[in-house]
Amino acid sequence: MAHHFEFDLENKILLVVMEGEVDGREIQESNARIREHVEKLKPVAGIGDFTAVSKLTVSSSVLRSTALQPSPYPDETPRFIVAPTDYLFGMARMYELVADRPQAALRVVRTREAALAELGVKNARFERVL
Repeated sequence: MAHHFEFDLENKILLVVMEGEVDGREIQESNARIREHVEKLKPVAGIGDFTAVSKLTVSSSVLRSTALQPSPYPDETPRFIVAPTDYLFGMARMYELVADRPQAALRVVRTREAALAELGVKNARFERVL
C-alpha cells in the first residue's frame, strides 16, 4: 500500500500521505478509503500529501475519471493537494481543473505547511489512523 492516513484530532484535519510509487489503482483506492474515513472522523479539512511520492504513473483517463467522481468530502470542506515537484504540481492542477470543485474547495499547494497556513492552523498534531 502506497498510502496511509493520519488525523489531527484538535483541528479535525484528515491527512492522506502518498508514498513511493503511486499508480492509478492506488489513487482510486485511496479515494475510496478517504470516503470511509470522512464518514467516521467527520473532518473539517483534508490534505493529500504527495511529498514522499517517488514515481507517479497515472494515465490521463484515470486522472480524469477520478476527478469527475463525486468528492469524498462534503462540497464545503476545504481540501488541498500537496505537490512539491513541477511534475506532481502539474498533474495535481490538471486534476483540480477537471474536478472543478465549488467555492475553490480544492487547491494545489507546494508544501503541507502552505495548506495548514491557508487553514489557519499553526500546530497540527497528526496521528496515524489504523
